[in-house]
Amino acid sequence: MSPSGGPIFLLLFILASVLAAPLPEKPRKRLPTAIIIGVKKAGTRALLEFLRLNPKIHAPGPEVHFFDKNYDKGLEWYRSVLLL
Repeated sequence: MSPSGGPIFLLLFILASVLAAPLPEKPRKRLPTAIIIGVKKAGTRALLEFLRLNPKIHAPGPEVHFFDKNYDKGLEWYRSVLLL
């Protein structure tokens, strides 16, 4: 484990932040407050599925690939594929 606590610390920080936040009054489209970044076979899909169990966390369906494949489509496209 790294001195900073590594991925486990980051996960706990994200979960604590999400659980402390109130549920939104009504859903709306907005940019994310957290982004999961990882390489293949690193467990990012498992992390996403685990986080989706919480009703306060919303994520788009399949991976958006905004930063590696769809960046040229712009922020409005990115916002359009988000659930909130």
